[in-house]
Amino acid sequence: MDHFQFTKIFANRRKELKLTQAQIAEYIGVSRAAVSKWEKGQSYPDITLLPKLAKLFHLSIDELLGYNSQMTKDEIRQTYIRLSKEFSKQPFELVEQEIEELLKEYYSCLPFVLKMAQLYLNYAPKSPDRQKTLNRVIQLCSQVKMFSKDFLLINEATMMEAVALLQLGKPEEVLELLGNDINHPVEANQLIATAHQMIGNSKKAKEIIQVSYYQNLVQLVSYATESMMMEMENGDYVEETVQKIHRLIQLFDLESLHFNTCLIFYYKAAAVFVLKGLQEQAMEMLQCYAKLCIKIKFPMKLQGNSYFYLVTDWIEKTSVIGGEAPRDEQSIKKDLVLTIWNDPIFAPLKEINEFKAMMLNLACHLKVEEVLK
Repeated sequence: MDHFQFTKIFANRRKELKLTQAQIAEYIGVSRAAVSKWEKGQSYPDITLLPKLAKLFHLSIDELLGYNSQMTKDEIRQTYIRLSKEFSKQPFELVEQEIEELLKEYYSCLPFVLKMAQLYLNYAPKSPDRQKTLNRVIQLCSQVKMFSKDFLLINEATMMEAVALLQLGKPEEVLELLGNDINHPVEANQLIATAHQMIGNSKKAKEIIQVSYYQNLVQLVSYATESMMMEMENGDYVEETVQKIHRLIQLFDLESLHFNTCLIFYYKAAAVFVLKGLQEQAMEMLQCYAKLCIKIKFPMKLQGNSYFYLVTDWIEKTSVIGGEAPRDEQSIKKDLVLTIWNDPIFAPLKEINEFKAMMLNLACHLKVEEVLK
């Protein structure tokens, strides 16, 4: 991609300012013939002349050259989606090569750098060298943290780096990165909302509170799921957690609001029940998982609902890829099936006809029957 459009910008700007080539030549201290060659694209001005020429044209040097080192939010979004689809069609190495070329080109566009880190993180399982890919994620996150002044961007990079470190089996480094104990002021959003309300910005105050409400609800289900996994030996605790979270999901219609969190809950609850020898309860959770997979509308899109009515706009404003899925549709569909089918925990269920029929029906609905062969 040719980012330099000096010839076109030079000619247009000269005409806009009603300057002759001779006037420019005299001001810069070169011959008129040299200016003529610049305008025809036959040669370019010496680098030492660019500041003076940019000043004459009332442009920055980048504007004069027609060079843009930054992507717009929409350009980042479209690039992410395109590359995500490429991962389902091309060998990992070919897509990786394109990503690295883009990273060289847009090295200083930190939102783009972070999204490429996210893309690598999401497709690391497809990499022929998973460790190398995860280390690349960490490098890109470090780059963002080093050069960005945006708190939200830095925070996102830090969280992404922590995920990559966990996948590399480096929990000590995660604790070094994030700290050893609870240290995030959860009350900050409420204070910010109150401040907006006090200065008359009630719309923003409502958005902050509603989005925080939504985030904490989703986080509550995630925390409960992990708590259940850690209390596997406590049968009563597991049963009560499953009942409470199942009711919460129904109460807030979380399956339509944040289906991924619900899928993880059903999957992990089923795994716990299998490990405890409770196959009937495990099948109930897996049926919930399969029914939800069938209800998902593709292309997947994260959004609010009639109750959390401010969430959709917030997602579109704050996320570079909006509510779009972070991976390509075909990879997601395959993983929805293989997450269950290939998990050794569920091996005992493969002898049950109901389980096999459920998985075949799910694979057939998602049009990924080949993954079960």
